[in-house]
Amino acid sequence: MGEFRRLFNTILLHLGDSEDEYRREHLGLDKAQSILTAIIVAIAMLTMAMLDYSLFQRNADLFWWMVWYRSAYTLITLAVVLILTRTRDVAIFDKTVFIWSLITAIFLVLLNLTRPSNRLTTPFDILFPFAVYLLSPLKFKYNLVLTVGFSIGMIAVDSFLKAPSFSAALPTAIFSQILVHLLGLPSSLLLQSYRRKAFKAYLYQKDAHEMANYLINIDGLTKCMTRLYFMEMAEKEFLRTRRYQLPLSLLMLDLDHFKRINDTYGHQIGDQALQRFAAVALEQKRAQDIFGRLGGEEFALLLPNTSLKNARFVAERIQQMWAFAPLTVDSKPVHSTVSIGVVEVGPSDNSFDDLLHRADEAMYKAKRHGRNRVEAG
Repeated sequence: MGEFRRLFNTILLHLGDSEDEYRREHLGLDKAQSILTAIIVAIAMLTMAMLDYSLFQRNADLFWWMVWYRSAYTLITLAVVLILTRTRDVAIFDKTVFIWSLITAIFLVLLNLTRPSNRLTTPFDILFPFAVYLLSPLKFKYNLVLTVGFSIGMIAVDSFLKAPSFSAALPTAIFSQILVHLLGLPSSLLLQSYRRKAFKAYLYQKDAHEMANYLINIDGLTKCMTRLYFMEMAEKEFLRTRRYQLPLSLLMLDLDHFKRINDTYGHQIGDQALQRFAAVALEQKRAQDIFGRLGGEEFALLLPNTSLKNARFVAERIQQMWAFAPLTVDSKPVHSTVSIGVVEVGPSDNSFDDLLHRADEAMYKAKRHGRNRVEAG
């Protein structure tokens, strides 16, 4: 049984953890297809009333019973269409389509009871299972339950209620049901497998696109935003802040005497210092904060919904943590410090560049006043 399941999953290409995402991604298309199918079936059922008239014109009671029977099914189908147009949940969609398909199967099986004994097979008897195989968006096992259950019901009615009076047509009816499964089952597997392969290819392309964006927008050394990406995100946040009159603060951070570290210990140790400092700053930022490397040893941290007072607290934590987080070179500590300028958006800031300029001035003020300190602008 385990080997069969593995073979089946290989043919159908089971998506594992991506299965739910696959269903959500195709929900809109599946809804449109199911709604169209339901409307077509409802119209077909109503037009079959003309056939009912030719079959039951000598039995008015049975004819009118058939009219009500088909009308009831049409109303149910329209209600299903209404539910499908409003649902946004895959589980509700699956339940609705399965229940409607089951009602349709039962409807057709019961309809077979009213047909003359010499009419063992009609186009609907063939179309229903084949349509489920090709059009149903449900999981394969549910489609199999619907189609096999329908065929068993049809063959049972033909065998026990009609065969005694017209047994010559029974083998044809049985063969028709077997044939539709032999054609529909592999077709369904191929179609669903194709859709899954296409979705898997889409996931690969999506991952590749995200990785490309990551490589473009994230600094490879420090794992924070590049200058270009930081400026783009910061400008958007600045405009949002001005629109809703929210506080916004910016930290400009520059490592002190960084050239001395490079000249004394080499660029490899300098790179380690940049990595360590970025890690310290990233530990202090919130999920909504924006942190980027503007160039060399200069960084910026944008704090949405943060006043100047609270932003200064963040800056002082970073400054103190970095001062007491020395690198180790040949078993000896190498101390480094950072100067930080802090500003909050004010009435004179017409763009993010204005805010950045003021933060830069505050940072240089910290440099002039002895470095390893925080200055507010």
